Amino acid sequence: MIGAPSLGRIRRPPAASSALVLVVGGFLGYLTALPHDLGVVVAVVGVGVGIGMREFRSFWARSLAPVPLLLAFGFGVVASPLGVVPELGAGAAGLAFLIWLADDPGRSPGGVERARTTILVPALALGIAWSSALLLPSGSYPLGVAAGLLVFAVAALAYLVSRPGLFDREEAATY
Repeated sequence: MIGAPSLGRIRRPPAASSALVLVVGGFLGYLTALPHDLGVVVAVVGVGVGIGMREFRSFWARSLAPVPLLLAFGFGVVASPLGVVPELGAGAAGLAFLIWLADDPGRSPGGVERARTTILVPALALGIAWSSALLLPSGSYPLGVAAGLLVFAVAALAYLVSRPGLFDREEAATY
């Protein structure tokens, strides 16, 4: 048909999720024990390459876009010293990565909203880890509270896994 839209993928500009992975990746790179901010440079370049690969027209380049992010985040995690803040920063990087994956510019807008049940469980686990590490004093009572929260997270995960229709659903496109 003349003037009919193409059946190709819908293209839209990069979203806030790209900025989120860039900021979290830079923070994770900052936490590394490397001199001269080398960790920040590696993280920002890796995330930037991944974001740029999403804008290519070729399918294989877009499908490989998460690899540079995983390499940059993995480098940041391995090069960071052991401690509460780097470990929680790695958890935040993982959550930002999931949000970035859900917000694919080649799909219709609202990917994060459609994938909210998929992202909810890792976000809940990260929240439990942050609150357990930073807000609860050491001792057996706070450990019990954290264990109860983890049991709740596992129960929520079991509920969500038993309902596959709740996970990411692509809206039907009409052309």
